[in-house]
Amino acid sequence: MKKLSTFQRIRELKPQQAIIFAASVLSRMTPHYTLYFEAKADTEQASLAEHILHLVWQRIADPKQNFNLNVQIEKLEESLPDPATDDAFGVLPAVDAGLGLIAVLRFWQNAQDDAPVMVAKLAQGGVEAFLLATDLASEYVSVQAITDEEEYAIANRHLNQQIKSHPLMVFETEWQNALLDTLQQNTSPNKVLVGECQSMVNETGITTLGIEL
Repeated sequence: MKKLSTFQRIRELKPQQAIIFAASVLSRMTPHYTLYFEAKADTEQASLAEHILHLVWQRIADPKQNFNLNVQIEKLEESLPDPATDDAFGVLPAVDAGLGLIAVLRFWQNAQDDAPVMVAKLAQGGVEAFLLATDLASEYVSVQAITDEEEYAIANRHLNQQIKSHPLMVFETEWQNALLDTLQQNTSPNKVLVGECQSMVNETGITTLGIEL
C-alpha cells in the first residue's frame, strides 16, 4: 500500500484532531511573529499572536471557553506586516504565523476547511524559504541563473532534493507525522490529548525554523 503524504494524513483527521494538529504546529510558528515585532520594539503587537494561540488552546481543551472569532481575525489581519515594504527575512515567518492563526479561526467559522493542511504547508514552506535564504542560498542563485530549460529542470530537481533531505526539513516533516501518529492512535480524553501534543511541541525545543523556543 502506498504511504500517504503528510497532507493526505491531515485530511483524514476528524475535525477535533485536525484543529489540535494545527494548533500544535502553530505553537512552533507563532514565536516568529513575536520575534518580528519585538525587533520592531512593538511589545504590544508582539504579544498578539501568542495571546490568540492561548485562546485557541483554551477552546480546544474546553469548547465552553468561547471568544469572538471575528474580533481576533480582524486584529490579526490589521497586524500583518507587508513583505512588499519590509525586506527583512523575519517578515515572512511572521506573516505565515498570522495567516495560519487566521485560518484556524476561520475553520471554526466553517469558512476554511483546509486550515490544518494550510498550516502544515505554511510550516514546511517556511522551512524551504529559510533554507533558500541561508544554507542553500548559493545553490539557489546558481539554479536561477541557468537559462537552458532542460539544464534548469535538472538543477532544480537536485535543489529540491537538497531541501527535502536537509536536517531542518527532515525534522519538520518527521515531527508533523509523529504528531499525526499521536492524534490518530490516541483515544484519551480531549484535555489529556491536548497535554500530550503540547508536550510534543515543548520537547522539540525549537521553532519550525530551528530557533530555540
